[in-house]
Parts: sequence; structure tokens; C-alpha cells
Amino acid sequence: MRIAFDVDDTILEHPKLFSVLSNALKGAGHQVYVLTDFDEHFRQHRVDELKKIGIAYDELIITPDKQAAMKERGIEFVFDDDASYYSELKCVPIFIAGNVE
Repeated sequence: MRIAFDVDDTILEHPKLFSVLSNALKGAGHQVYVLTDFDEHFRQHRVDELKKIGIAYDELIITPDKQAAMKERGIEFVFDDDASYYSELKCVPIFIAGNVE
């Protein structure tokens, strides 16, 4: 499988969950992508942040067009907090709610 995780309000909202999940998926031979529309200028910041959290991944994709990046790579599942990125995709989006009190 090819699976993507968003960073802001997804990985950063639930770091333990995504650390365990990403490592388990990679360990089982799946391809894991980290997908963000964060500014490319801060790529190293993102890399350091993901390393500190313990996220295992194949590629960090920084793009304003998440949908196109997913189509290009054949990503089948995506965890994100924002449905607006995926209006035309034929994949399984799994949306993560932010802090719910």
C-alpha cells in the first residue's frame, strides 16, 4: 500500500499514534509519504521535526497541490485534517479531527 500523512493538525496533533503507525507500516513493507503544504524553505525544519517524533517515511512531499502529488505517486490512503485538498482523488481519505473538547 501507499499511504500519506499530513503534518500540521494531523501528525503534530497525534504524534504518538503516527509514530507507531508509520513504523508499523514501513516495517510491513508499505510505502509511507509525509505530505504537507508547508513552505519548502523550511524543509530541514520538517525533517528534524519528523525525526524527533519518530515518524518513518519514504518521502517528504512539500507542495501546495497535494492532490497532484498523490496522483503522481499512486497513493491509496491519506490521513489529513482538511478534505478540501482531495476533491477529485480516487483514494480513501481518512480525516483527523483536531482537538475536540
